[in-house]
Amino acid sequence: MFPNCIGAKVFWTRERVLDALKTAIDEIDGPLPCSDRAWYKVKRYRYDLPSLPRMYKYFGSIAQAWVAAGADPRRVTLLNTDWSEEDELYLMERAGIDTIEAIGKHLGRSYGSVRKRLQAMGITARGNQGMFSAAEIAKEYNCSYSRVCDLLAAGTLPGKYDRVRNRWEVDVMNITPDIEELLRKPRRSHKDWPIDRGDYYRRYGIKRTVIDGKLVRVEVIN
Repeated sequence: MFPNCIGAKVFWTRERVLDALKTAIDEIDGPLPCSDRAWYKVKRYRYDLPSLPRMYKYFGSIAQAWVAAGADPRRVTLLNTDWSEEDELYLMERAGIDTIEAIGKHLGRSYGSVRKRLQAMGITARGNQGMFSAAEIAKEYNCSYSRVCDLLAAGTLPGKYDRVRNRWEVDVMNITPDIEELLRKPRRSHKDWPIDRGDYYRRYGIKRTVIDGKLVRVEVIN
């Protein structure tokens, strides 16, 4: 038998947990158990497998324990597990450099899981790469959307038009102090209506909302 403790010492140390899981990886066919219920089915009456509390203590989840033991990520599902600090750091560093599919493969997560985590963190793979749309530039520099588009069309502001996404893409590293001055330059107009930053709905007091399962546009009443 493999007790949890021997005297005052813990039997299931991190090293012993990893050794036991490495052996189990070769014994188990197909997907590895990543939920509590699935793990208990495998561990039942087996004292050579670590206890669930120890796996959570050392690795945060069963799935992360399998990965730490060297399991093929394709045999592990991390869809319902929390993101570790290391996972988020890797995601932030590689978003915009590697594809979402490549990041997911490295972390053992699905495309949808990685994409949702990026959204929850408030970044996009393209935005993390330093690419911004004309509307985002207008918002950042508090100028009109048309000014940004004019500078892009004239080639003063380096950018590329993405016909697939139907938007301009600007590398913020190319915005020099001279271009910054043009973007921040006060507008010359006697008109006092709000600056158009490319957000049609906000400009005209319209918002999008879901009513009875349908996305509709409604007027905002101040």
